[in-house]
Amino acid sequence: MLSRPQIQPYAQLLLGASAAMVTTTVAVVEPARITGAYIVGLAVIGAACVAMVVVWHYKPTRGTVWVCIVPLAAILACAPLRSGAIDLLPVTGMLVIFPIAWLAFAFPPLVTALGVVMAGLLPLASSRSVPTSMGEWASLLTVPALLGMFAIGSRFVAVDLDRNRRRARRATRRLAQALDSSHRADAALQQVMDTSPEAIVVFEDDGTVLLANAPAHRLSQRAGIPISLEQDGRASVYEEDRVTPIVVGSGLHDDILAGELADPRLVWLGEPGDQVAVRFVARPIALDDEPIGVLVVAQDITELIEAVDVRDRFLDTVGHELRTPLTVILGNAELALAGAMPEHTDRWETIQRAAERLEHTVELMLATGRAHATPRGAGPCDVRVVVDRALAEEAAEGVASAVTVHGSAADARIGARDLQAILLELLHNARQVSPSGAPISIALTTTADEIEIAVSDAGPGMSVAERRQAFQRFYRTARSRRSADQGLGLGLSLARGLAQAHGGDVQLTPGPTQGTTALIRLPRAAAPAADPSRLDPVTTVP
Repeated sequence: MLSRPQIQPYAQLLLGASAAMVTTTVAVVEPARITGAYIVGLAVIGAACVAMVVVWHYKPTRGTVWVCIVPLAAILACAPLRSGAIDLLPVTGMLVIFPIAWLAFAFPPLVTALGVVMAGLLPLASSRSVPTSMGEWASLLTVPALLGMFAIGSRFVAVDLDRNRRRARRATRRLAQALDSSHRADAALQQVMDTSPEAIVVFEDDGTVLLANAPAHRLSQRAGIPISLEQDGRASVYEEDRVTPIVVGSGLHDDILAGELADPRLVWLGEPGDQVAVRFVARPIALDDEPIGVLVVAQDITELIEAVDVRDRFLDTVGHELRTPLTVILGNAELALAGAMPEHTDRWETIQRAAERLEHTVELMLATGRAHATPRGAGPCDVRVVVDRALAEEAAEGVASAVTVHGSAADARIGARDLQAILLELLHNARQVSPSGAPISIALTTTADEIEIAVSDAGPGMSVAERRQAFQRFYRTARSRRSADQGLGLGLSLARGLAQAHGGDVQLTPGPTQGTTALIRLPRAAAPAADPSRLDPVTTVP
């Protein structure tokens, strides 16, 4: 049986100390009691103490049952001490308690029983006479009975302690495994976070940084802003216009817990001339509806914004460079067509139509860029009148109309020509995706604060991803590319840009039964519209 408690020297050392105290008292009070047998017993106890110190030093863990010889020998060694000092110090009879407790705690029950029997025979050995009366036998047997009960109680305690020790060891192993697993998970999580292109920072509830990946440290170093929720208000943070400062102070933690930064937000970090564009979200981490930390995810999109700016400037430059030669081509085509011979008329008309289509594309590119850049405050206009005018314009251009309109007149805070441009683009898209002759519906809904114009087609519909990307410039669905539909993917971008310039928006939702619904939301005008026959002179697509 392998047991570390079997080689603990404490019980033997306590026995040695107790025997030394008894011997000292006997030597002072009545030295004659210290006989040769007494000295031999005391020497055996002392030698056992030395032996146990040596055993404890080497700490063997295998085959340690032999150590039971030590407490058994100690019990025998207690006999001469008891015989010599029991009359002077009755407490000497209690010396056997130490080896009995050791046997009960650390060794098998049979060994413990042997020790109890040996301890019980000590009074008989010291008296050197056999009991003759019932009282003498009762007195003699009471000692081993009490020692046995003491051993049994000690054994129960030992078993319970051993059971608790095994439980503690199992719990310790589980905790060690959980800790090792946690360390592995932390290492894997850190590697995943460092691999992510986004800057990720996790704060504890008290603001201490719990996790921060490598992109977060790089972004912090580049922007010159420490990774902390306790800002002093001196950080260089600017709005999207790159010049309006944002004060970031000690209340940042409370703002995040209040959910004020839960939606993606774009800011510029650093002084003008050396700024970093960052899109970020900051949200509280909750457990059972109690905040336990804060998560901040940010992304450096400086290169992306600069690339978009370069693209827009390039398109704007190309558009302006193409407009002048197109004007020349169209003017000369009209002159040539006016004086052309009958057999050449078709060729000049083909040239004129191609030039007009190219001019329309150029104007669409320029109008899309300007709609995003310049807010407009023209208006109000009567929405129903503008809808009717857009349908009339399509009819005048020979476009077959199968459009039903529902809703009454209402005034929106938008320029009539801008609204007409939005409607024409949405109607064009609706006709392009709808089967030939399929109806298109326009529904006008008025609330206290805004006007909704829903343009629904009868096409195949769009997926969630297609609706999300549809407003990006030059985006075309896979179906449009396969069917070779004309267009550059700028119409929806222009429509949303014009609507947002007037405080509104354009969204795409699934149709009521099929297809897609383009929903225009515009702020309602407080004043009645002016003469609807006069359109405001704002830039739009011819």
